[in-house]
Amino acid sequence: MTVRRLIGFSGLFFAVLVLMLSAVPALAVQATNVAVSRVTPTNAIIVVKADVTADVRVAYGTAPSALTSSKTSAAMSRHEVLLDGLAPSSTIYYQVTITDISNPAYTITLPVRSFVSTRNDGQPFSFAVAGDNRPSGDTVEQPVNWGIINTQLASGNLDLFLHVGDLIYGLPTDTLARNMSKYDGLFAVTSPVTASVPMYTAIGNHEFVGSANSRTGYQQEFTLPVNNGADAGTYGEHYYSFDHGDTHFIALSTEIPGQEGMITGNQSLWLEQDLAASTKQWIVVYMHRPLFSGVHATDPWMSTANSVGQQNKVDLHALFLQGGVDVVFEGHEHYYLRHVEDGIHYVITGGGGSPLHGLPVLKPGDAFAWSGYEHVKVDETADSLRLSAIDTADSVKESINLGAPAISLSQAGSYWAAYVDYVNRDLSVDYSLNNDGAGDAAGLQAVHLMATNGVLPVTAMPLFAGDLAVGAAAQITIHYQVPIGVAVFRATTFMTCNDLARGTYAFPGPAPVY
Repeated sequence: MTVRRLIGFSGLFFAVLVLMLSAVPALAVQATNVAVSRVTPTNAIIVVKADVTADVRVAYGTAPSALTSSKTSAAMSRHEVLLDGLAPSSTIYYQVTITDISNPAYTITLPVRSFVSTRNDGQPFSFAVAGDNRPSGDTVEQPVNWGIINTQLASGNLDLFLHVGDLIYGLPTDTLARNMSKYDGLFAVTSPVTASVPMYTAIGNHEFVGSANSRTGYQQEFTLPVNNGADAGTYGEHYYSFDHGDTHFIALSTEIPGQEGMITGNQSLWLEQDLAASTKQWIVVYMHRPLFSGVHATDPWMSTANSVGQQNKVDLHALFLQGGVDVVFEGHEHYYLRHVEDGIHYVITGGGGSPLHGLPVLKPGDAFAWSGYEHVKVDETADSLRLSAIDTADSVKESINLGAPAISLSQAGSYWAAYVDYVNRDLSVDYSLNNDGAGDAAGLQAVHLMATNGVLPVTAMPLFAGDLAVGAAAQITIHYQVPIGVAVFRATTFMTCNDLARGTYAFPGPAPVY
């Protein structure tokens, strides 16, 4: 009797528990990605991806408390919502509301976020570059260091984020659903950044766009500018360009099916035309595979036995030179390396989280190399590009300034260095050199000396002073033969230097020619 009563009570309890659980609402609709995309001076697209089929409303305006415009998108899981009527070079605030169409009670409203519409000329801004964060194997989980880098990016006061490829570990055997789940794993890390900073991607080999499912997945998951070339209908978002501030940005694809590892065909023709049409002060290119340095020995640009690849390498570099390219950002190799070729800086920034590679044997033109997890931050003005390679501990591994140096020279002291110098009338004069320009000075040297009142400069020319970064100072000492009775004289020192690109400078002007 007692046993029966206990069993009956237990059964009743189970029935009540099932009833209670069935009455608990399902989890609310979730946003799996929010990304600002394809920003122009007056438009932007907000990509919203939900875990269910949903309706989306985006309210936007010029202040968090003044979201006076709105746009909607209905009955999809991934939405592209066009915000128009924006003011150029303005901070735009927006708020996303997502409603599950199967149960409108399941609605979420996300916090207000903001982004910057395309900057006008002359307005400074910052952008970041990173890549090669793909996992080490077939998984949707992103590397820990990629999460650290994204935390850094979120606090970097950025307008843009360029990605040089290998976003996921794609496989030719991926189903479309599997491929998309890998991008969802990426978005779980990047969405806190891309909700305010548009990410412009270049395709890596691990995106496997030669596979139909992987190509469809990539093209579905990213909303990018579209090129206006012959490939617009097929590879429209695989290579493209856009302007922001005083910089023209060009994304190239080293992964066009049948052309992997090279830039050729329609893309090369489009690139030539695009470069010729740009009038911006700075031109920045980004792509996946590196042109000059790398450990992937079988890539067409790396293999000296590949005559077609070697010729393509020469042709592409010549096109960059002709078009006035300043910096080419690259990935593929999992380290940081800056190579300078004819004044163009080829920067590999492949330390986004994938297993690191050992550094290659450095070659002529390799200016700096470091194997570690990193990203590059670029501070742009109309006069300068400051590139800083930053590791995951926020330490700057290298920083350079592209732009025109401005060297000033001031007297720091004059003296007879020893009694014998006084007897020989050998006067030492210390000069302080300062770089007050926008760019670093390379190869700074005194090339010609002049003096008045019969004073004879005796220091042999040229006198090398080394390199001088923006804001830095150095000292040189020049000797003068001073006749007895001369107490005052005027000296002129002519100096030359190079910038970090292809410019040569003379201060205070060209040296006299006799």
